Amino acid sequence: MHLKRIRFLRQTLIVINFFAVLYNASLYLFASKYVVSLGFSHSLLEKLSSIPTKPTLVFWSSVLSFAFLLLVMQIRNHVSEASKITVDSLLVLEILLLLVTFVALQSSYNGLVLLVFLDIFYTYTDFYTMQKRRYWLFFIVLSFSALLVSNFDILSLVVDLPSLEAYLEFFPASVRFATMFVKNLLASLNIVVFITSLITYIMYSVSENHKIEEELRMAFQANTELNNYVAITEKIAEDRERKRISREIHDTLGHALTGISAGIDAVSVLVDVDPERAKVQLKNVSNVVREGISDVRRSLEKLRPGALEGRTLKDALEKMIADYQELSRLDIQFDYQWGEVDLDRTKEDIIFRVIQESITNSLRHGHARRVTIQMTSDSAYRLCIQDDGIGFDTLQYGYGLTQLQERLAIIGGKAEFVNHQGFRTNVTIPKSKGEEE
Repeated sequence: MHLKRIRFLRQTLIVINFFAVLYNASLYLFASKYVVSLGFSHSLLEKLSSIPTKPTLVFWSSVLSFAFLLLVMQIRNHVSEASKITVDSLLVLEILLLLVTFVALQSSYNGLVLLVFLDIFYTYTDFYTMQKRRYWLFFIVLSFSALLVSNFDILSLVVDLPSLEAYLEFFPASVRFATMFVKNLLASLNIVVFITSLITYIMYSVSENHKIEEELRMAFQANTELNNYVAITEKIAEDRERKRISREIHDTLGHALTGISAGIDAVSVLVDVDPERAKVQLKNVSNVVREGISDVRRSLEKLRPGALEGRTLKDALEKMIADYQELSRLDIQFDYQWGEVDLDRTKEDIIFRVIQESITNSLRHGHARRVTIQMTSDSAYRLCIQDDGIGFDTLQYGYGLTQLQERLAIIGGKAEFVNHQGFRTNVTIPKSKGEEE
């Protein structure tokens, strides 16, 4: 609504100035012809403080220069997305054409100042966003100061100018009154529309600021709610996983240990009474132990990362990294120098989880765009994960970093966190027998 009103007021201002320029130029032309037709040319020259420009030249030069001014304004509006140099050049050309038109009209109409200043105001508040709005008051004062300085009565005190009123004095009183009324009406309408347009634009800008503030507030609230939802979801998933693991232990290891306990009690009774039956019972207990071990292994297999199923550690890491890059557009550089080392499953699982957790932290907390992963090997396995994120001032050990250190402790590894050009994680894992090169 406000934008439509602003465009309408701008077009209205252009129309008013068009008629004002045409009207003032026509007054010089027709008043000169009228004076000449009455034979009062010498009387007119005596009234003028300077030699006037040829009336036809005044008319055509002012009309054509104003037409070029409108053309430049339209071109500038259609290249509003162009470079700053292009926009500034067109605005300088507008000011030059304003001066040419003002001089061509022999300083009889200065309302064009408001038109050009308003066009400059719209250009710099739209093209350079909201940064210029603090200069509104300065702009308005400058506009009306230029309007005041360019007033004919003030300029005529400094420069000798042919007065339009000297031409009009030869008209009959009624005609002179009508012409001056129309001239002053156009000038007054120009000021009123200019002020109305400025006020409308300022109201529109204030309204847009309020909308932006409200949208930011809603976005912040939605982000807060989303973070709460993620935290709750993670907690629910954690609780479900704990319940699932507890059921697995109850259904497998719990039953096996119960059977073993009962079997051992039976053996302790039979060992003195019936040694043969005690041996059979021990064999049964042994079978239950083996079945329990198999059940525990199956449960542990379910906890193993899916990417490691049927893959080597290197292949699983490459797949996980590719998934991250596809989903988050995170640039991950992966340098694997561990060769064809054969690690036990526990160590593979922990290394995989450590790298996965580090990438997640770089993306979620560090807001990183690039992550470098180096896996080197000497007397121990070394892992360096460096991102270009925001790093940290004081390291806060949350759930993720705590879990990462606890996992590494299981295999005798340790982690060091460094704030250097982002966030760096240095991991050292000792080699077991058979893994030394």
